[in-house]
Amino acid sequence: MGTRYFLVGFLILLVLGFEVQGAHVPQQDEASSPALLTQVQESLLGYWDTAKAAAQKLYKKTYLPAVDEKISSHALGQCWRHMTMTMR
Repeated sequence: MGTRYFLVGFLILLVLGFEVQGAHVPQQDEASSPALLTQVQESLLGYWDTAKAAAQKLYKKTYLPAVDEKISSHALGQCWRHMTMTMR
């Protein structure tokens, strides 16, 4: 569980770091703005895909079926209990 929080925190700091580095870039003229926007979008999509793949790999590595089953059965039990209480 701590590894997931670490990964999320790391990704947030990574994005903020790139945001701060981009803050010092002088303003571009409007003619190059669409090209720059396209570049930024492609770059962000690349970072997103990399982060998503890393998160999925980490999830699969730390996946515990027994925990999922316990959570599912607990949630189902809670829902069933609330439904029977409201039907009375």
